[in-house]
Amino acid sequence: MSQIIDPISSEIFERKPYLQNYFRNFQSENHWELGPAKKPGEYYVSLNGEPLSSSFSPLTQAIRLLDTYSLRATDIVILFGLGNPHLIQKISETLTPGQILILIGDDETLIPVIWEKILIPVLQVPGRHLFSGEAFFPLYFNYLESLPIERVSGLKVIRNPTDTNRNSVFRELEEKTQTVFSAKMSDLLTKFEFERLWIKNSIWNLVHVGKETPLRYPISSLREKFKGLTAVLVSAGPSLRKNLPWLQSVRDKVFVLSCDTSLKVLIKAGIEADGVVTLDAQTNSFFHFMGESLTRIPLFADLVSSPTLLREPMFHSVVHSVTAKYQVDAEGSLVREVTAGGELAEQVFREVGDIQSGGSVATTAFDMLRYMGFTSVYFLGQDLAYSGREIHSTGTHHNEKWLTLLSRKNSLERINEVIIRKRETRFVPRAGGKGSVLTDYVLDLYRHWFEESASSVSEMQLFNVNEDGAEISGIQTLTPEKAKENLIGTPNHNYPWRELPIWKLGLENRMGDQNPKKVSSKTRDPKNNGIASGSSEVTTPPYLIPQGAETLFQHIQKDLEFMEKGLKEFEKNSSTQTFQESDIWIWMREQSYLRRMVRKTEIYILRHQDLELVRKNQLMIQSIKKEIRYLKRSLYPMMDSFPEKG
Repeated sequence: MSQIIDPISSEIFERKPYLQNYFRNFQSENHWELGPAKKPGEYYVSLNGEPLSSSFSPLTQAIRLLDTYSLRATDIVILFGLGNPHLIQKISETLTPGQILILIGDDETLIPVIWEKILIPVLQVPGRHLFSGEAFFPLYFNYLESLPIERVSGLKVIRNPTDTNRNSVFRELEEKTQTVFSAKMSDLLTKFEFERLWIKNSIWNLVHVGKETPLRYPISSLREKFKGLTAVLVSAGPSLRKNLPWLQSVRDKVFVLSCDTSLKVLIKAGIEADGVVTLDAQTNSFFHFMGESLTRIPLFADLVSSPTLLREPMFHSVVHSVTAKYQVDAEGSLVREVTAGGELAEQVFREVGDIQSGGSVATTAFDMLRYMGFTSVYFLGQDLAYSGREIHSTGTHHNEKWLTLLSRKNSLERINEVIIRKRETRFVPRAGGKGSVLTDYVLDLYRHWFEESASSVSEMQLFNVNEDGAEISGIQTLTPEKAKENLIGTPNHNYPWRELPIWKLGLENRMGDQNPKKVSSKTRDPKNNGIASGSSEVTTPPYLIPQGAETLFQHIQKDLEFMEKGLKEFEKNSSTQTFQESDIWIWMREQSYLRRMVRKTEIYILRHQDLELVRKNQLMIQSIKKEIRYLKRSLYPMMDSFPEKG
């Protein structure tokens, strides 16, 4: 590495250590030069003798290009191509310190050439980042993935035309950047819509752990328990129904994990799943199970899943997990982001188990199989496309509902077509490489998630039993016949997991048993706010923290009381202080689950700095009071205010 000893560079490297790697003497066929332009005091970059901007006045060229863009203080700005050094400088000067500017080049060896005169003044400004060359592109996407975008309103891409026209890598990077940013914005909007529900559901599910059936287990108790075994992940794509005979023929060789939407299809085919996964925080997921006897099948449920499922006696055991995302930021640090409410799990479970998700039940279910240690996974019904211009396999709850809408003028085909035409559709390669198939933006995001996941689990063998859906790169496509041949040498497993407590309880209490075996003599105490009081008969399982659920319930109670008291004091004593500087808000910032419940309001205020102080305070206080009432209703539901009998 070339030694850069000037104090300014040393200061930059201290804040952004990865920048030092540009001085490791990378080898390149390109010859870069920074030369003086004809106009005094201006510079241009040349590649193998060819200028990448005006050699007369690159500054004028940069100003004219920048005038075509309208940059807001809440935009993330990305510059593709570093061939005009004055464009780098002018963009940085236009943006405020702290606003994010990402500089993207296509060669590592360019950076030392323009470092001293161009990059040092820019990279001294907070919020400026640099990624140039193939070796740094993974770091760029890691940074983009971990970027907090709560205060961001949009993404502005600026292109230096000479660079972007000469190298197609910029177009590929921009396409992937737009995909990542769209996914992050979609994720943020999802959080706005559902975070408060996730927190409420997580709290309800956690404070009832250990209190009554169904029995709750953490997925950590199943980590690496299934090494050497094969699983089938069943989704509800249109191709599922035609491939069910294959699953019936190999049933005794595989562990069958069903997504909630596909469960009824399996039951109608006489196939009993070994587990079913649900992720939906809304009560809509209840309809995938309604009317079925499922006491032998464990429910794999994220902590945010709707408590409605768990209040019903249909399941004897539930396996909980939390959704967490692990990313490496630009400084190389590992960042863990857990779904809202999941941070409370550590107060009840010693370890729940982190599952990564791409946003759908199938992505969550796949990572569960990876977590449990399965050696091979076969995907069934994983179309990720509108195969035959259908949305789901027949037999799902959705199709059952649509059948009630049929009339002479409204066929099932028309219902599917109306739904498809409302979505942002596109064509992608068909599984097996035979033509193309129709999909939409969201399904394609899931497809990309599976492709990236497949590249990171080389220890697993992955197969897609599908001839009709979308091609998933990295996952081998098989016909049902070929998939059956693959499993000829796999012996029958004899269901070894049924000896584990998670399955054993449901098998002992047979399906249809109206008087299942009592696990304990615990009773409800109406004076205990709907939380069941324990008995001395049952010892705390090793995966639970003793009295964890009760302690969490009391902790939430005290937090809500403290907030109510703090709000009253603020309203009484302060008319000129901003709420964001008050003691109660400083305390709330450290309570992750509470702050997330008012995230939407907080971001609205941050984006509307022109609001009057009184209005800002009013908005935040009203939002907090609303969330206090919301949590109280979930902690003290009316149905739990009465004894079970009488």
